[in-house]
Amino acid sequence: MCPAHPEREHSEPRWHRRKEERPAEILDAALTEFVARGYSATRLEDVARRAGCTKGTIFLYFANKEELFKALVRQTVLPRIQQAEAMVEQHQGSYSDLLQKLMRSRWEAVVNSRASCLPKLLFAEAKNFPELARFHFEEVVSRHQALVERVLNAGIAAGEFREHDAESVARIAAAPLLLASLWKHSFEPHAVVHIDPERFFEASLDLLLRGIARTAEGGTGR
Repeated sequence: MCPAHPEREHSEPRWHRRKEERPAEILDAALTEFVARGYSATRLEDVARRAGCTKGTIFLYFANKEELFKALVRQTVLPRIQQAEAMVEQHQGSYSDLLQKLMRSRWEAVVNSRASCLPKLLFAEAKNFPELARFHFEEVVSRHQALVERVLNAGIAAGEFREHDAESVARIAAAPLLLASLWKHSFEPHAVVHIDPERFFEASLDLLLRGIARTAEGGTGR
């Protein structure tokens, strides 16, 4: 009688696993491929090979590469936005504390997560794929922007922050995060001088808070 082969379970192709696991495996493989190759150069054949399935299997869940990318954003980015929106809704305390929490959560999402590659990818590909750029702006950028504006305006109304252009300041607040993400996925592996990301973030956050703070005398700085 032939001996049992317990290793057979581990050597089975991934597409023999439970169906509910497949979309997550495909999305994980897609993220890896998009990071390595960029959007335009990524082929569904490469995603399928990395996911351990056939190209046809991908089409069972995603109509095309564009829909695959949108699903990837919705899985990796949107849950963090929803958490940030809930945090703003539920917060009790100063608006300065809320703004710090919001910016820290954005830092984790934009710079310290696996999805930190997405800003660089979208900056590089937006011109050639305007539909993807519009999708990301509407689903991600505009919602982040609205949250920060909301906190800034509430702080102004409460007398905690000085009068300022909340729309512009919200965009300025996002700039250091985008720079850190772009640096991480472009110059950092090759730079002679390395940037300490946490020090960079704390300095940018301090600059933001000092810039909008109202002093005890009613001035515009700390």
